[in-house]
Amino acid sequence: MQFIVRPGTDPVAKADASLLKAMGLPFGGTIRVGRTHVLVQGGQMTEPSALALGPLATANAGTSPGASIEATRAVLPTAFRVVIAGSDLPIDPRHLLRALQGRPVSSGDSITLEPGYAGGEEEATLRVAQVDPDGAGTIGAATAFVSQRDAGAADVPTSPGRAEAPSARAPGPAPTQAPREEPPAPPLPTTADALLAGLDAERDLMSGWFRLLTSPDDLPAAWGLPRVAGVVLEGPNGCGKTELVAAAAAEVGVPVKEVVIDQVFKPERLLDLLEAAVKTVTTPHVIFVDRLEVVLGEEGMAPFRTQASAVLRWYLDAVVQRKGLATVLGVSTRHHLDEGIGTSPLLPRTLSIPPPDLTRRKLLFTAALARVPSEELDFDKLAARSAGFSGADVVAAVIHASTRVAGGNGKLTTDTVVSAIEGTTPSLGSVPMGEMPTFGFSQVADLAEVKQRLTEAVIWPITDPARFKAIGIEPPRGLLLFGPPGTGKTFVVRALAHEAGAAFFSVKGAELLDKYVGESERGVRELFSRARSAAPSIIFFDELDALAPVRGRSTTTVTDSVVAALLTELDGVAERGDVSVIGATNRRDLVDPALLRAGRFEIQIELGLPDAAARRALLDVSDVPFAEDVDLDRLADETDGMSFADLSGLLREAALEALRGDLEARQVGSAQLAAALGRWRAGRQ
Repeated sequence: MQFIVRPGTDPVAKADASLLKAMGLPFGGTIRVGRTHVLVQGGQMTEPSALALGPLATANAGTSPGASIEATRAVLPTAFRVVIAGSDLPIDPRHLLRALQGRPVSSGDSITLEPGYAGGEEEATLRVAQVDPDGAGTIGAATAFVSQRDAGAADVPTSPGRAEAPSARAPGPAPTQAPREEPPAPPLPTTADALLAGLDAERDLMSGWFRLLTSPDDLPAAWGLPRVAGVVLEGPNGCGKTELVAAAAAEVGVPVKEVVIDQVFKPERLLDLLEAAVKTVTTPHVIFVDRLEVVLGEEGMAPFRTQASAVLRWYLDAVVQRKGLATVLGVSTRHHLDEGIGTSPLLPRTLSIPPPDLTRRKLLFTAALARVPSEELDFDKLAARSAGFSGADVVAAVIHASTRVAGGNGKLTTDTVVSAIEGTTPSLGSVPMGEMPTFGFSQVADLAEVKQRLTEAVIWPITDPARFKAIGIEPPRGLLLFGPPGTGKTFVVRALAHEAGAAFFSVKGAELLDKYVGESERGVRELFSRARSAAPSIIFFDELDALAPVRGRSTTTVTDSVVAALLTELDGVAERGDVSVIGATNRRDLVDPALLRAGRFEIQIELGLPDAAARRALLDVSDVPFAEDVDLDRLADETDGMSFADLSGLLREAALEALRGDLEARQVGSAQLAAALGRWRAGRQ
């Protein structure tokens, strides 16, 4: 991405947060700029395309303020050795490691250390002669710092890209070294590998069922278990159902017979296919019948659904009669199945495959583009821009992009693939990305403790989930903000979504309520499904008391059903992935108590009326220009009892008062503020 270099501070660069998100760096990260690599974070920029670089980073990059420069996302390995120019290290290596931990370094960089780390009263500047491996890396706990002399003159160039002069070598023949055998490159992932990524639990469970049902010793009968035919496999088309069945069967050593029913238009044809499969396969065997929604869904054989369901019930009975035979019924959603089939004891288990998340989409693009002529592609960016894509959608986008280079017209670029992604409609319900708020915590007045707790509960699980695993706990996924109206609950959650780099799904409590049976619950499920596809994401239920009131008190059963659907999603029956759920209410006592226990909306934060310091902080971040006669400290004291919303309304009213007196007014004075404050007080009486 092209940026304009602007003066900044070392060692961390700054850029517009939305542009970093588009580069696949929603939380910041490492970028390559010119000849060097730097850390970058999102910030408030005066120009959208500005990249604020400190003097040292600017010099290392070989650029200057005002210049246009290309910046690309970089994934660097941990540097195992950093060679510092000179015959001796001027600073203890431990101090170097402590000072540079987590920072990227490149061969040829200059590094400035603060006086405390430098061991004296002045800064120390060092030059990096070489970084192993590959000339660039991130400083980690295992990184070793050595001088050029200790590294060996034969190993280290005296300057980047220039080998040592021959005259500097010792006389005599060069030592004979055996050629170093390069380790073989790791195999590229296949599409099947990508679709199976993250499905280890489902694969283990499926293979366990196959071992039980196809065992040569007929374990179900030997152990006195009831006869079952198999399992239902639920998931959107193109999300890996076929690959999961094949992998689980291969692990057990059982062949798979797939029954293709895409071209079935009559129940008789369905019966012929299923009967042939049951009678002709040898045992042990797995029969996989996929895309049952084609014949049982609302848009399938609608006039023949009853007959098709009867055929399927016969098929399950026939499978049970043959020892060593198991079946898997694949369907996009279980509700397509007839109730008699969906609740049949012959199908006691349903496995659900979630839509591809960021990790799986990245692997899918890597696999699909493995042999396409291309420049260095940013697969993180491609994954971030393809929310709602199935495996088939990824392949379709890659085919579309490949047409650009099919005639030998150069190599594929990231921008070309992104353009193809934008021209491909996601098949998983055309999943939207949700809103991405443009302001962060810097625009939230005061509320330091609230922002810290939100960071711990939402941002940490997204950016560093390992810290929770290390201490033996699951990260919290549910929060409830409560307090009087206008205290900033919605505002602070929107800022949180920006800080987390997460898609933001905001829902008013009453928006999901529907008078028709089942529609509200379906709305809850679809909301969580969209959020999973756009993960990391935040679902924000505003006015939660209207959506999930105490059960039994409402005049309708709709809200009771919605509470049950929410409990199901919050308890993780449907895996949520990187989805945080936040609720807000003015009346916590009206929310159903089952939602407030640990594991659901377990973190509850009160936002009361702001004190004088918080009101003063809001005045500081306000965009309203104040005249010189306005005493902000006094104004903060005079607005006691106001919420943040009240105070914002006061400033708006004062600005309108100024415009009434002078259409050219560009400032708000104390007189206008006093008039607006008087109206507010009169309205309170």
